[in-house]
Amino acid sequence: MEQLTQLELLHLQDLIEAEALAVRKCELYEKKCKSDELKGWFREAARLHRDHVGRILTQLRNHDGREREDLPPVH
Repeated sequence: MEQLTQLELLHLQDLIEAEALAVRKCELYEKKCKSDELKGWFREAARLHRDHVGRILTQLRNHDGREREDLPPVH
């Protein structure tokens, strides 16, 4: 893997912020909602967005900017 550029890191930061905003909105909608069915839907949506943030952060932590020997080079 090649090292991420500053622009790529900014895009990832924007993506993480958008996912975090989606979590907050879903949690707010869940609290304000009266329908149990919709509450469940918003709870699940918030969980999925939290998972997305976690996956992005995990990938960033695992990315060290060096090519991995067990993967073929990308051309």
